[in-house]
Amino acid sequence: MSCHLPKNKLKDRKLSEATINIALAGNPNVGKSVIFNQLTGLSQTIGNWPGKTVEKLEGYLEFLGYHFNIVDLPGIYSLSTYSLEEIVSREYIVSDNVDIIINVIDATNLERNLFFTFQLLELKVPMIIAINQMDILRKRNIELDFNQLEAIFKIPVLPVVAVHGTGVHELLEKCIELVRNTSKNPSRICKFNKTEYIFPNLSEIMSFGKEIELKIKDLILEIEHIQTNIQEHKYPFRFLAIKLLESDDEILKFFNYTEKSKPLLDKTTEFVKELEEYHGEDINSIISSEIYSNINRIVEKVVKFKTKKEMKKISLADKLDHLTTHSFWGYVVLVLVIAGIYSFTFLIGGFLGTIIDDSFSLWTENIYLLFGKENVLVKILWDGGLGGLMGAIGGVLVYVIPFFFTIELLQDSGYLPRAAFLMDRLMHILGVHGKTIITMILGFGCNVPACAGCRIMETEREKKISIALTSLVPCAAVMTVVMGLVGRYLGLEWVLILFLINFIVIIIVGKILNKTLPGSCTELIMEMHEYRKPNYKVIAKQTWVRSKEFIFKALPIIIVFGIILEILFILNILEPINVILSPITVFWLGLPALAGVFLIYGILRKELTLVLLALLSENVGLTLTGLLTPIQMVIFSLVTMLYIPCFATIIIIAKQTNWKYALQIAFLEIGIALVIGGLIHFGYILFITL
Repeated sequence: MSCHLPKNKLKDRKLSEATINIALAGNPNVGKSVIFNQLTGLSQTIGNWPGKTVEKLEGYLEFLGYHFNIVDLPGIYSLSTYSLEEIVSREYIVSDNVDIIINVIDATNLERNLFFTFQLLELKVPMIIAINQMDILRKRNIELDFNQLEAIFKIPVLPVVAVHGTGVHELLEKCIELVRNTSKNPSRICKFNKTEYIFPNLSEIMSFGKEIELKIKDLILEIEHIQTNIQEHKYPFRFLAIKLLESDDEILKFFNYTEKSKPLLDKTTEFVKELEEYHGEDINSIISSEIYSNINRIVEKVVKFKTKKEMKKISLADKLDHLTTHSFWGYVVLVLVIAGIYSFTFLIGGFLGTIIDDSFSLWTENIYLLFGKENVLVKILWDGGLGGLMGAIGGVLVYVIPFFFTIELLQDSGYLPRAAFLMDRLMHILGVHGKTIITMILGFGCNVPACAGCRIMETEREKKISIALTSLVPCAAVMTVVMGLVGRYLGLEWVLILFLINFIVIIIVGKILNKTLPGSCTELIMEMHEYRKPNYKVIAKQTWVRSKEFIFKALPIIIVFGIILEILFILNILEPINVILSPITVFWLGLPALAGVFLIYGILRKELTLVLLALLSENVGLTLTGLLTPIQMVIFSLVTMLYIPCFATIIIIAKQTNWKYALQIAFLEIGIALVIGGLIHFGYILFITL
């Protein structure tokens, strides 16, 4: 989608450069990210919110003489403070960094989505409602009365089909219209002036009922009388009063810091008790019920069926939905999907990786002929630097891109939420909910994008557990080692045994982390939108957005690491490492002494452990079966599966959490690999002895 100025509106260039700051807000899976990508294209930056581990997506564009800064807020269901995402979103919306909110709503889940809309209205920030997925709603023979919606909310309400770009430009035009109508001098405006904006009267849209409204008004009066820096919080007093009734932790902390707030807090406690006794349920349920009561009245007015009789024909999408969520066939489909994802990724990645590796080997031979194999610069720059780059591209990136493509395809079509639904009960045993299966599926291709995908978890606790479990999933590089060594020489049954051990370890680690990390698992809340035809343009954009983080941030570090490793080889520092590690590799694991260096190289690329073994065996005139015994093959492959994630994965884990947690994961997995490897070694010796 282009955001260049239309030719018929070039006269608008005469306007002085104006900046409009927009926040895209809405529930998860409503199409915010699609709208964000449609608007900003490649003009995006990805980082974290200051002092938080929550990801921040920001984009820029020029349109009709205006400069737009657009922030895609995390998908959340409410403005509570149950998660970091909710806290970050709420604080950002009321800051001076936001001029206009574009609240994105899923047309097929109007009731659920409008709950968040009502909370946003309480924040008194200029807002536009974008109702997305109108194409799906129309297929269901349903229409919305947009004139009635605008009359009710007294703010712009626009229909959008984000995947096709329909209505997206109109959102920007409506933002500009708000600016022009609000500013006293629109030709000179350089920033949207919210103080001149006329907000709709919320009492005409939403009422909590007489008894609740009276108490809200009473609390507002108390808040106004408190002589503090309350205005610095930027929240409207009505919003603060409602959040006090809901026992919002952040708001309560703020008032607890003031000396004169005790009467307010005491009155709040009294009001909550009275309301709960009157209604017979907790205060959060009371307020939620009042909001949904208002929403239902609105929905009854604006939802229009084209025909009087409901459609009886079962669509293909309905059949797919029934099949993929079935208590038996759903799991069969899930296994087939995982197998299909792995096969596609491994075939594409393996094919491209082979071409890259063969090409680099050919180039390397020519470089050796020209400059000599023992040339120090060749070793450092070519073998270390370019070798590290080509290794990362041929061993990781070729798997990352097709894997992200398949996961985006499944996400856009609507399958992934159903997979999460199926696995939710099992995942709860491990301390996370069903969404973790999405990242674990990713892990079969590459742990790098899989760990990066753990950002979809609602809480920091769940993100950490998901990262730990996902990093233990055997990736395509590990598959190469296992299949190339154990599968080739010992048979498929031994491969299955190794994978069984791997998944038992994942379950044990999950249970341990679930018991030791403070907090509890949240319930799975995901929108399962209707199956639809994927938009490949959107999928391609999302694949690039996900992949470029590895390209621009992980690749440079891998190149540096490759150079450092080659320098260590030149200085013959790694040979003593074999001696130092021999108590572990030789005595404890029962492996050849040279395995120490190979396992270190595996930190860069797991499949390098097998490649170097094969090269060594060729140099000494042996086969791999002559170099390693069957039990050594099993132990070597198992240690490679379980020990420290590759360096690129460690970098991503550190980015998603912090370096302390990344190192904790690394040492935990090293410990697990050594314990299990040693037990198998000594168990085998005991078995042979007996």
